Amino acid sequence: MKKVMEEKFSKLENSRLALLENLKNIPTSKLEASPTIGKWSVSQIFYHLNRAESFSTIYVSKKRLDVNNLKKTGLNEAFRLAFLQFLFHLPFALKAPVNVLGDVPDKVDYTAITTEWNETRKKLKDLLVSLPDDMLYKNVFKQPAIGRINIFQMLDFMQAHFNRHKKQVEKIVERS
Repeated sequence: MKKVMEEKFSKLENSRLALLENLKNIPTSKLEASPTIGKWSVSQIFYHLNRAESFSTIYVSKKRLDVNNLKKTGLNEAFRLAFLQFLFHLPFALKAPVNVLGDVPDKVDYTAITTEWNETRKKLKDLLVSLPDDMLYKNVFKQPAIGRINIFQMLDFMQAHFNRHKKQVEKIVERS
């Protein structure tokens, strides 16, 4: 795996592992309970993050079969990603695109979703390791709000997306 990509993936994975570690002494019943009507529980947030990462891994896996038809990314993609990252820092919620990820179930088993998320991360790492050099700067990933970006930008998006939801998780835990 390229050094920069490995660093980005390691940061993403270490962020996830640290959050899971911080939650280990909280009863799963609290992690599975919605903080208020219409708001996601911690396990539902994890379901959403896992689903986004799983779909991303599948999408990039399919795109690698057609790498010759992909364009290289440039400044335009970098600006669009920076704008999206800025939006993640706003104090109000941004709705997830239901048409892309589907609905989040009303009840999500915390233990099952963390196990599934572990598997998704292994698949993502395996995919990253297997990518050929000529694919790294091509627009292999399609983010619904900003369009196509490269694999490094995809990892930056995943980190920003995780960080946004980590704050949400921390607020839920703080209030319970």
